[in-house]
Amino acid sequence: MHRTGGIWLAAILAVILMGFLGYRVTHHVVKGPNQQYYQRTKTDRRGRIDRGIYTQSQLEKLTMITHGGRYGGNTSLDTAATQHVYQLNGHNLPNIVGPDGVLKLYTKSTFMTPEMVQDAATYWNKLAGKRIVVVVNQQYQSDEVIHDGQHDRHVLGGQTYNGQGIKFYPDNWQISALSAKNQKNWKEAALIHEIGHALGIPHLGGGLLGSNAANAGVSITDFMGPWAVGGTHTPIQNEYGVRSTAVDAAALALAGASWQKPQRLASWVLTSPTRGVTYNNGRITSTIP
Repeated sequence: MHRTGGIWLAAILAVILMGFLGYRVTHHVVKGPNQQYYQRTKTDRRGRIDRGIYTQSQLEKLTMITHGGRYGGNTSLDTAATQHVYQLNGHNLPNIVGPDGVLKLYTKSTFMTPEMVQDAATYWNKLAGKRIVVVVNQQYQSDEVIHDGQHDRHVLGGQTYNGQGIKFYPDNWQISALSAKNQKNWKEAALIHEIGHALGIPHLGGGLLGSNAANAGVSITDFMGPWAVGGTHTPIQNEYGVRSTAVDAAALALAGASWQKPQRLASWVLTSPTRGVTYNNGRITSTIP
């Protein structure tokens, strides 16, 4: 690898920025047959934690796990236990999961292959312990569409929340110097990351907004933060694939309790926090019971 860490960090920060801005530009999109709609289910912004999913002590434990560390986790999620609302810095966290409790994705992307999209769905399902993400065959069946676009800034992709679905910008990806495996893993990490936002999970890079790592220009191992591989200063662990953390699982557990159809997800993290799911070059493995 002959590129400097700064080039790679600029790229990962572009993904983080796009996802962060998405939370601030949330619109409600009317469901309908028009093919131009890339988000076909209204954004759910209620942010209410269903009290029947977890006990109070379990909610407190989940929020404690989400604290992570300096460059991991998110300290905004305490309100899930203290006020029983799912919020980022006082604002309800949105999701695009429909009333059936399953995020249905359709892909028109050529940058992210159908196999990669299916792998991302499988990854989240294994982390959740049940089926919460599916890939559908027709656009009208979807909650949201994954597609490609063009952008004149150095943005790699993002969850838009404004009717434009999950969007990637192939021309802005400059990772050809990486091995084929690392290229695929980085793209998959970005795809898993953006689907995480659709599920209602915020950035998990540390601090009140989960943005400590991004603000410091630090790449980390958590795919819901600034994940990167193959750079001078990228984590060596990322050479072995995209591995979930206890923070990811706890955040998913809280998000699921706030959906239109509240669900108990990834509850294994309460007793087995070292377990996880790994994606590596098209292969998914799991240690989750």
